[in-house]
Amino acid sequence: MMQIQPNANFHTATGRTVFDIRQDERFLEYRRRWYEYPRNFIVGEFPIHLDIESTNACNLRCPFCAVTFKNWGPYRRGYMELALFQRIIDEGVANGLCSLKLSLRGEPMLHPKLVEMVRYAKDKGILDIYFNTNATLLNEDKISRLIDAGLDRISISFEGVTKEVYESYRVGAKYENILANVKALRLIRDKHGLSYPQIRVQTVLLPELKESFPRYIEFWQGIADEVAYVDTRRETPDDDHRGLVADWACPFLWQRIAILWDGTLLPCLMHGVSDFNLMSLGNVKEVSIKEVWQGQKAAQYRELHKSGQAHKLEACDRCSYRATELEKLGIKKE
Repeated sequence: MMQIQPNANFHTATGRTVFDIRQDERFLEYRRRWYEYPRNFIVGEFPIHLDIESTNACNLRCPFCAVTFKNWGPYRRGYMELALFQRIIDEGVANGLCSLKLSLRGEPMLHPKLVEMVRYAKDKGILDIYFNTNATLLNEDKISRLIDAGLDRISISFEGVTKEVYESYRVGAKYENILANVKALRLIRDKHGLSYPQIRVQTVLLPELKESFPRYIEFWQGIADEVAYVDTRRETPDDDHRGLVADWACPFLWQRIAILWDGTLLPCLMHGVSDFNLMSLGNVKEVSIKEVWQGQKAAQYRELHKSGQAHKLEACDRCSYRATELEKLGIKKE
């Protein structure tokens, strides 16, 4: 039986999520499609969601991250031009785009135009705008500007609850500063009398952090709206996931498209895959998002996944996300 489970790598640990305050009909329809389209292999007219890489630059060197190992695509550092971002949003809005994330491989708050990006997309009517951040640059000025721009939610990556543990994983960050930044975000938001951005604090649940995770929940649940964890993926240059075969399909292919800072279009997030050319769909400067979403290449990728032949796609055969999900099914490399 074909296995496909949206958001299988993400786990909320509290009684509520960052989505619970949104109960309007259009938002609920967007979330319904997010789950039902992959499960039923429905290809909409346009992606539900775009992962837009505002920048691939990062100011930390986390030892578990593929960015640190330069094992996630090419590493020519860059920042998406505002004009290109606006062009992407304009096409998305014209085709019913629901949500976007302004991060992929890098730290989005390094982008000097991030607030302008949020504001432009929100003014155009995008329902759900968010990004993942290490919160090192989340000062009071940027918090106020992001709130004013209309950011819907923010996911803050934080490992452990002590200075020693946190700084051993988030190399280059200072525990006290990050904790103060997150608390300031909640305080400033509440002072504005607003419910957005909804705040999620999440950890990569590394094996050595599992035992202390209940303490992590207790530590953060009075500050964040949601506490969560994501599965650990093994994606150093030495991790070889090739040769795994299963009746498993990736939900990403029915939900989203990723766009790198230079305009390169990818059919998914290609976790831990060093060569993006293996599945690239072209460049948004030369082709439309709608064209590639409905195009022959994307259709071929989906068909191979639907028929349990994802391993025939070299990128999928190497993907750390796929390997993690197959391991949950008892399928792993010996």
